[in-house]
Amino acid sequence: MAFELTEYPPRSFCEKYQRILAPHGLLLSPKQVLKNKKLGNNVEEMLRKAFKITVKKLKKMRSACANCNEDQGVGIECPFCKAVRYCSSDCLEQRKTEHAKVCRQLELELIDQVSGWNACHPPLSMGRDVMRGRGGLVSDWDDWLTRHTTLRDNAIAAAAVVSEWWHFTPVNHPGSAALQASLERVISNVFSTVLTIGHCPFWVPSLAPEIENAKEIHIHLLGADEPEVSAVQSGVIQVVSRILGRPIVVSLVAPDLNHHPQTFSWTPKKPFQATPSVKAIAYPGLYHDFWREYVVPADKKSNVQRPHIALAIHPGVHTDPMLELWTPTLMLLAYEQIPVAMTTYNLAEFEETLQKLENLKMNIVHKELNPLRSLLAKQTPYEPDHVWATNSYAIGIDNTRESFCL
Repeated sequence: MAFELTEYPPRSFCEKYQRILAPHGLLLSPKQVLKNKKLGNNVEEMLRKAFKITVKKLKKMRSACANCNEDQGVGIECPFCKAVRYCSSDCLEQRKTEHAKVCRQLELELIDQVSGWNACHPPLSMGRDVMRGRGGLVSDWDDWLTRHTTLRDNAIAAAAVVSEWWHFTPVNHPGSAALQASLERVISNVFSTVLTIGHCPFWVPSLAPEIENAKEIHIHLLGADEPEVSAVQSGVIQVVSRILGRPIVVSLVAPDLNHHPQTFSWTPKKPFQATPSVKAIAYPGLYHDFWREYVVPADKKSNVQRPHIALAIHPGVHTDPMLELWTPTLMLLAYEQIPVAMTTYNLAEFEETLQKLENLKMNIVHKELNPLRSLLAKQTPYEPDHVWATNSYAIGIDNTRESFCL
């Protein structure tokens, strides 16, 4: 196992020190914080100690040998990424080839973890006020950061603030360009899901005429969780309407009411007006119940329009238990000729998902690395030499084709 899944040190750091470092939501510079006399005379010493302890805890999470899981005498550290350790040169040699595939990503992860403490109290604004231009399709992150938003300029300015705090840590300073790149990876993690929602209709080419002629686009988000709910609640979901160029209605199916009780009031009769051009509906149950209760009825006052596409963010159907749970939904959408899109966390999950879908005789028309995936790659907890990132790979299923056969 790569590391123990206990508390995550950077998150704990954010929760404890946000009041000091970002009292109004945005990260202050060290000079601004230290001049606050109300914090006492030893605030600088306290913060330096806190940064040091947090880094130490991060390293401790990876204290077992990345090859044999031995937790004693693990003194050999990868000199490049410093994210994996070994108990012997033999173990290092055995993992050498596999580790080389992810070494650079794990090296960047450490930078992201340290600069990511500032993501809890970000040094830059990422709200709707950073949008510019007319919207439309986004080709890649460079296009999003520059042509569609002012976020690259914001990241350049924010990197200077992060750089000042970096000197409070025991980690070698990676350079201003590296810090800017790290902040841009944080930005990609914030916007990946909404950009993926906005582009998923284009994963099924046969949908193009219908999307082009629709006055309003309907997207069903299956197994909706924190990213989808937060996108709606914050208003960032407006990005989807900007991409598609017309109003949208998103239906969030199966959000956890314990964590998102507000979604209970987003009913088909009274949708939540997230932004002027985006409405949101939420249903706490299973999709086939939602379909039977709100899509099938002839009563136009209470029903939900058939979606142009249904999207599942990380459904996990590469595993047999999750595939069993998802199969009724996939079969329903196939029978109703509703196109389906889904994403996976990494390449291994992507390849296994494709195999499962092919076994179900799904008409897969799109399968590729998602250009708008999160660039914030993270080490998989139970496998040291695997990494994952939000919406890494994209899959499109065209259920409208006559060639599809159940």
